[in-house]
Amino acid sequence: MGIFKFKRNVSLAAFANTFLFFGIILIAALLAAELSPNLNLHRAIYSFWASSLLLIPAIYLYISLGKLAKGSNYWFLLWSFSFVAYLVHLFYEVFVISGNVKETFVAGGTAIATGKLILGLWWGLDVATAWFTDSSAKWIQIERIGINICVGLSFLVVLIFQAGLARTLGMILAIAIVVALLVRCLTTSRYASTQDPLNNQNIEDLAPGSFGLPLVGETIALAWDNHKFYRDRLQKYGSVFKTHLFGKPVIAFIGPEAFTFFLDQKYFTREQANPQPIQELLDWESLPLLDGERHRDRKNLILQAFTPQAFDKYIPLIEDVATYYLRQWEQLGSFAWIPEYRKLSASLTNALFTGGVPGPTSEVVGEIIETFVKGFTSVPINLRWNGYGKALQSRDKLLALIDKAIVQHRQQPQQDMLGILLNTRREDGSSLTDEQLRREVLHLFFAAYGGIYISLTFLSMTLAQHPEMMMLAREEVNTHVPHGSLNMERLKDLVYLKKIAYEIRRFYPINAATFFAKVTQECEFQNYRIPKGWGAVGGIHTTMHLPQVFPEPEQFKPCRFAPEQFAALPQNSYVPHGGGAPDSHRCPGEDLITVLIKVIAVHLLRKYNWELPPQNLELNCNLFPIPQDGLKVNFGLNKELLERKAV
Repeated sequence: MGIFKFKRNVSLAAFANTFLFFGIILIAALLAAELSPNLNLHRAIYSFWASSLLLIPAIYLYISLGKLAKGSNYWFLLWSFSFVAYLVHLFYEVFVISGNVKETFVAGGTAIATGKLILGLWWGLDVATAWFTDSSAKWIQIERIGINICVGLSFLVVLIFQAGLARTLGMILAIAIVVALLVRCLTTSRYASTQDPLNNQNIEDLAPGSFGLPLVGETIALAWDNHKFYRDRLQKYGSVFKTHLFGKPVIAFIGPEAFTFFLDQKYFTREQANPQPIQELLDWESLPLLDGERHRDRKNLILQAFTPQAFDKYIPLIEDVATYYLRQWEQLGSFAWIPEYRKLSASLTNALFTGGVPGPTSEVVGEIIETFVKGFTSVPINLRWNGYGKALQSRDKLLALIDKAIVQHRQQPQQDMLGILLNTRREDGSSLTDEQLRREVLHLFFAAYGGIYISLTFLSMTLAQHPEMMMLAREEVNTHVPHGSLNMERLKDLVYLKKIAYEIRRFYPINAATFFAKVTQECEFQNYRIPKGWGAVGGIHTTMHLPQVFPEPEQFKPCRFAPEQFAALPQNSYVPHGGGAPDSHRCPGEDLITVLIKVIAVHLLRKYNWELPPQNLELNCNLFPIPQDGLKVNFGLNKELLERKAV
């Protein structure tokens, strides 16, 4: 029978069982204090322990049951009785030990006393809503998540740093939370096959996958190793799967057919689709975050800086930077190549986008970019001393550098990328505003810096690991461009190096996925329903490692990109920089990276030899994975080759 009829139908058995548990624990706590020299102090301590004992099963039930917890008698009864025990603790601490509220603030400190007061009031409000409302309102659900987190963490912090029984209770609470999360994760996988987390609709027709842990979904797994995240789920669920990232359900597309569907702007948009921290780091309105006509208009302006004619102007800059660092490496002999390639990349991006010269000043800019890039995988809390806060500060430093460069380029025009972007025009003669230009150059700093040093790292490592490829590439260089400055006309004969450049970006895990999109209208793909409002993402590296498209995908084979084989590939199967038409969300710098790899390779192969000493070449879990030991190298002049050329 029910003993409460207003909103809650609590059975007598459930009430009796939990009340008996509560009564025994609280009475035992108060009686145990009688054996202590300071009666009131230990009543306050032991009643807190009693509250903790009741809280442990309550927290466990709330986390493990999820939305079902609101209908669980045992959850809210234990939650309520734990609160009552906490009130007993507060009574002894405030009115018996301290004497009054004012003295509590004096004795315990304002911050601690205020925290306890807020916790008690908030917890009481939640208990009241649990008993006297149906708890279905959105604000109650959000509030309840908040108070459970606040109470759970508060008790855990207080208990775990104590000794004896208190620490044991803290460990039990921690274990209960972890186990509850695991239980919830397992049950969520089954629940996810039948319920839509946005509107609780039946979604048995959704793609396979898991929504992961409560609240965080599978975000932690993605942040831990973004490439492994997509590989594992492709293997487990197939080329289309659902997940839950950054607070929203997401559908992932892998493979040529799925990737092509993902690019359809009829169903997907990039506008307001990416997590707020990513938008903030990229200053809100750069190309990856736009879509539709605004995106096409700006992209067509940006593409004017990525033509073969523009590349001819950049090649002397690339050669100057390459020469500067090659001379340094020749003197060093043995060194770790990745830090050096980072310096080269910093100098080159600074030269292209601000007119800087190679050397220490540009390398400082590289350190700023490095801090900025780390923000994309940092906890998104803006504190001045943490990774995300430092990344935002670095973003502002880069924007200030770009602003200064824009002014200087207007006063003294230059033939670098910024100079060309300043002169790009629409058909009506209008151009990018300074605000648009600074945002796009910021995005290019982000994309170019990582793209340059990662690609060159893998070029050098690959040629060292495959002497036969180095020999063929060197023969091609000595045949077509043995000496002299380079330009686009001379580079077009380097067919084998082009194949290597393409295979590097297919083979190595450089980009895991595209930026996020948002589903604008409900649609269907491969008989899976895709709900409106979900996020969407395209898998890049996994798409290029499907054996049905690229046989033996784990083998490095430049021959895949012979013209006839490349032309036969399915649409959007080779997508290292995104897919689709040039004016869509495909990276404008794709061809420039190919040119860069060719130019650097020519300068390396004309004069130098390099070998990799024993080291760990396994790739780490960075946003852009690199060899763990920094790619140590023994580097020097190829004296035999130089003597032969002299003759």
